[in-house]
Amino acid sequence: MIVRLLKGRDGIARVYTVESYRDEHGRPRQRTIASHGRLDVLLAADPGALDKLRQEAKRLTAQRQAKRGTISYDTALASDGAAALNLGWWLADAMLGRLGVERAVKTAGRRAGWGDDVARVLSFLVCSRVVWPCSKKAAVERAPGLLGGPEVDLAKVYPALDHIAALTVALQQAASTGLGRSKTSLATVDYDVTNYFFHIDHEDADPPGKTAGRGAATRQRGHSKENRPDPIIQLGLFLDTDGIPVSYRLFDGNVPDTSTLPNVLAEFKTSFACDRIVVVADKAMNTKPNLGALAQNGDGWIVSASARTADTKLRKWLLEAEGWIGDDHVKTKSMTLTRGVPVTMFGIDNLPKAVPEKVVARWSAESAARDRHTREEILTRAEALAADIARYRASNKRGVKKYITAEAINPDTGEITTSRDTTLTVDRAKADAEAVYDGFQIVRTSETTLTDAEVLDRYHQLWRIEQTFRVSKTDLHTRPVYVRTPAHIEAHFAVCFLALLVTRLLERWTRLPAGQLLDAIRHLQAIPVGDGVYRIIRPHPWDTIDQAVGVSLDQSWATLTELRAWRRDLNQAAKTACVTTRTNP
Repeated sequence: MIVRLLKGRDGIARVYTVESYRDEHGRPRQRTIASHGRLDVLLAADPGALDKLRQEAKRLTAQRQAKRGTISYDTALASDGAAALNLGWWLADAMLGRLGVERAVKTAGRRAGWGDDVARVLSFLVCSRVVWPCSKKAAVERAPGLLGGPEVDLAKVYPALDHIAALTVALQQAASTGLGRSKTSLATVDYDVTNYFFHIDHEDADPPGKTAGRGAATRQRGHSKENRPDPIIQLGLFLDTDGIPVSYRLFDGNVPDTSTLPNVLAEFKTSFACDRIVVVADKAMNTKPNLGALAQNGDGWIVSASARTADTKLRKWLLEAEGWIGDDHVKTKSMTLTRGVPVTMFGIDNLPKAVPEKVVARWSAESAARDRHTREEILTRAEALAADIARYRASNKRGVKKYITAEAINPDTGEITTSRDTTLTVDRAKADAEAVYDGFQIVRTSETTLTDAEVLDRYHQLWRIEQTFRVSKTDLHTRPVYVRTPAHIEAHFAVCFLALLVTRLLERWTRLPAGQLLDAIRHLQAIPVGDGVYRIIRPHPWDTIDQAVGVSLDQSWATLTELRAWRRDLNQAAKTACVTTRTNP
């Protein structure tokens, strides 16, 4: 603050205390804090008045810089209807800025003549998905609720989606580069598939199939993870060794999970310059075509297998007492064998190739008790279902029905007939045969030099991809999906992928789980009270966030200048933040 002398039209000098500031658009402005009247009158009353006013201006300036002061307001004034503005989105924007995807889109846009609108739309949609997941139209309508947010025109959003769809691979590459991901972190990757539903009645026509290129996936009815009848899109996701999302790929909704892996391997390795990868996956991916595709390209695998459905030789080995290391609570054993997988050589498909494979078995009393409890629950439901023939015929619960035997038996003679009178019985013998394998887990790997503990430890980290899917669906509300064209669907998932990546990185930076983190981001608010001053509504988790990121906003009131300084500090801290440290589930 300074003291200024201004002459009026009458030529008389008057004294004012004024303050410089920047408005909401960043333009420099000046406002009057106090008017002290005519200079000649002040000096006549006190020759030192001007010096005293200057000292007071310095004191007020120091007080502002110390972030202390008193704010007063007239409680009798009517409400001006000032709405709370979201401030937490600056944290998401800081992490997104570190990834450099907006810069990559700007570069592509200038080369193609799009300008900067596409980059602005992408950043807005990603941050909006973190703050308030909703449709594109609703996001634009809520945009004024972001403090310092961009001005977005809905008419530019949908054309921008077409350009974003064309840049999905480039966006993933830019994010990986901005994160500083090393090749080591891509040496072993997790892979799994989930699906997302659409509120539509009919499937898309002419599905291209599992070998279709990126951006061509269509909505089809398939095996929904949520048991919904709606058409779905399949999504395959890769995580790096640290559990951070790397890449995604969309498939038609009717493409089986098990057939997606061979179609993404080449693109993944090319996009991220990987010489060799080891894919970690559950037993759904443990198929000969998948392992053959990995072996064909010199890659490896760590996959689980079911003890109950293993071949006779493996089941016999599993039940032998020899070779186990451990105690009555947990024990392991392993062996190395040769496995045949189909490859293509000399232009001929499905030629068998023998590859060495290590099989690691683990048994635990805790898992055995859990398997036993689960089976007893299924048998109880099977008994209830077997007692009601109408319910049995209407049911599609294969897990329960597998224990029910349906036979047409003559009740007088006991002979099996061809009549429609069906007798339902629960096959307890089948359940007892399966109970022999309670508590066993099998993991098979091409990496024969790894120890048993290393193989099991790496496989047991697969929980991270399931947790990532939960964050995507529950916290970021990636589904249902409201866009309909293949390009817009691709762009929607590109935005959701980046929002998911930002969220997972912020989890690691702040040490907060996704639910608490996003709730804190969504409820950090600034209410304008006039003169560039804001009332800060600060959720409790921001104490943890401030401590983790090293940038604090622990105050009840703040000026726009102070808030902008906080944002600059956030952006700077995000550039060097350590976000690869593993956290507990």
